[in-house]
Amino acid sequence: MATMMILRALTGDLRGQEFAFSKPAHAVLGRSRSCTLRLPGDASVSRQHCLIELDEFGAWVQDLGSLNGTLINGENIGLGVRKPREGDATMHQPRRHELQDGDELRICNNIFAVVLNEVPCNKEKVGHTSDEWHMSLCV
Repeated sequence: MATMMILRALTGDLRGQEFAFSKPAHAVLGRSRSCTLRLPGDASVSRQHCLIELDEFGAWVQDLGSLNGTLINGENIGLGVRKPREGDATMHQPRRHELQDGDELRICNNIFAVVLNEVPCNKEKVGHTSDEWHMSLCV
């Protein structure tokens, strides 16, 4: 059995779309064209806003130092991050937070319902290395 995570867009430009991730996966969400899942049309979203990971231990989200934060069920998970002091080269990253089935993930004006499923693994190789991820659009 392999875990699958579906992000169901409830609001924003992606409303009505579903994005499925099968493990292992890691995806950056944000405005940048380089993001795995692009959130266009919302200037309040950072270029690289948050990281979604799916591994053998569960599903995770980590804010990447965004200006407006990433919220899980209304709680800002990016709070408490110290900005580096002048001359301090050390960056403090927010810790990653475990996602649960039914959670609400909010990235500015984009709200996603998190759906976690166990699905049979078909053993089809998606990429060339174990670091590559698989994401599909469910219509």
